[in-house]
Order: sequence, then C-alpha cells, then structure tokens
Amino acid sequence: MLPIIMIISLLFLSMIHPLSAGLILLIQTIMVTIAAGLTCPTFWFSYILFLIFLGGMLVLFIYVASVASNEHFQFNFKLFLFVFYISFSIFMLIIFIDPILISNKILFPTSSMNYEINMSASMKEISPIYSTSSYSFTLFIISYLLLTLIVIVKIMNTSSSPLRLSN
Repeated sequence: MLPIIMIISLLFLSMIHPLSAGLILLIQTIMVTIAAGLTCPTFWFSYILFLIFLGGMLVLFIYVASVASNEHFQFNFKLFLFVFYISFSIFMLIIFIDPILISNKILFPTSSMNYEINMSASMKEISPIYSTSSYSFTLFIISYLLLTLIVIVKIMNTSSSPLRLSN
C-alpha cells in the first residue's frame, strides 16, 4: 500500500491542470484512508478522515471551477513517461529492499490483537456517543446545525456572490 501511495504522490507533483490534481488528491485520500482503516480495528477513524478530506475537496473544486473555468486539459505524454519511469524504479527499489511491504498481509502478533468481531464489544465502543445522558445535548446540536444551515441558505444572495453566475 505504501509504494502505491508514494507513486500517487509523485503523480500529483506532475499534474498541471487543477482538476487532474484534484482527482489525484482524491485517489490519494482514498488510499490513505484505506491504509488507516486496515491498521485500526474499526474503520470509524478512516471514515471520518475521508469525510473531512472530501469536504475540503468540494471547497477546492468550487474555487478552481470559478477561477480556472475555461482552461483546457492537456495531456503531456513525455512527462507521464518520466513520472512512470521514476515511480516504477522506486517501486522496484522498495521491492528489493523490503519485500514485506508489497504483501497484503499485515503481520501483527496474535497475542496482543484479536480481530474477531464481537457485537457486545462494538456496542460498548459506540454507546458512549449516544448515551441517554447526552441524548438531549445531541438533539440540541442537531437542531442548532439544521437551523444554522437554513439561515445561511436564506441569507446568501446568489446575485452578489463572488463565484461566476450560473445560467
């Protein structure tokens, strides 16, 4: 997984168009969240990390669409071959240095970690989030966020927005 993330990082450095760089960044985010999910016993951390990155990517996409809307996408084949050659040589170097990095098996000592899914253990992890003592506070926060969303939508005037007008 690590060599693939490194290759994607090298591809990100060679991107010229903002939308292709955003696509590479999205692919790299997915790879990092998968790697984080495989190292943790649950995928909650990686799921939250992916949602945060995706929200940032949406903001960047709106900004890039307003700034560079008429820029044409050009594919540079020589640059692609150069990046492919460099990434392939780094990949082969990593294989010869440490072949365990390429394998799909993550070796953990079995005495310290047990990956059997136990419903009672997973419910014990989730239950402090939605306990009965914090139920009213959680409901208040949900209502506040919904009210804030509605107020912001009503306040925003699309005719005087800094982004380009959509017809």
